[in-house]
Amino acid sequence: MEPAGERKATRREERLQEEVEALKGRLRELETRIDTMSGGRKTDDGRIRTFVAGFDEALEGGIPKGHVVVLGGPSGTMKTSLGLNLVHRNRLEGVRGLYVSLEEGRASLLRTMARLGMEPKDDFIVDIARLRTEHEAADETRGWLKILEEYLGRKREKEPFGLVVIDSLNSLYALAKLSDPRTDLFHFFTFLRGLGVTAVLIAETSDASSSFPDHEDYLADGAILLRYGNDADGRVSVEIRCLKMRHTNHARDWFRLDHADGAFAARGPGPSTRP
Repeated sequence: MEPAGERKATRREERLQEEVEALKGRLRELETRIDTMSGGRKTDDGRIRTFVAGFDEALEGGIPKGHVVVLGGPSGTMKTSLGLNLVHRNRLEGVRGLYVSLEEGRASLLRTMARLGMEPKDDFIVDIARLRTEHEAADETRGWLKILEEYLGRKREKEPFGLVVIDSLNSLYALAKLSDPRTDLFHFFTFLRGLGVTAVLIAETSDASSSFPDHEDYLADGAILLRYGNDADGRVSVEIRCLKMRHTNHARDWFRLDHADGAFAARGPGPSTRP
């Protein structure tokens, strides 16, 4: 059994590391704001940052531009929070993005942003749920998959954007009532690549599975997983892992995901275990 003194020392060390990672995130945000106010823009390195300190480094700087990536995990693992953070932080760096919600309303998402310390300067949340009342006959005509494609295509022509987060794939499946999900999803991913944007699609997965239940990761360019774990002292934590990322020499370890002082950080690979 580990002595009490050693446990206290370990916890102090963990808290210190968390504070350091949070400080790094705040410094990066400050640099971004200074760069924006000065009218400057960072050099395009061909990557879209996740703005999770430690995880971007494990992805050689972030997600390659133009990739279609699935972000999966069980309920409560901060998938929506990560998606909102992804769009918000990249917009601060000059990368226009959209957050397309197929289920949760805009007001609820804004409350989530406020809780995470985000202050959006412009509106990037697209509440597709509002369109559901305007297209009641969609199932008998074009279908929801086609409606979403047409919307994104028109939006891209009118207001060019480089990043889109779609929340969630599960809702899209329910709305579109796909007869051949694998084929339909292949064509939808091809459409997204054709737009010339980086796309992240959120998916609800089972914590009992280490992969995506509908094999979306085989069709995507990248796959990021979230899960629950236990810290060394028994506390439940959230962990993040890159399962797949084309054109990237990425780490395959699980990292502990933390949020403090308005910034996300990935610590690890750590000693946490599954609950």
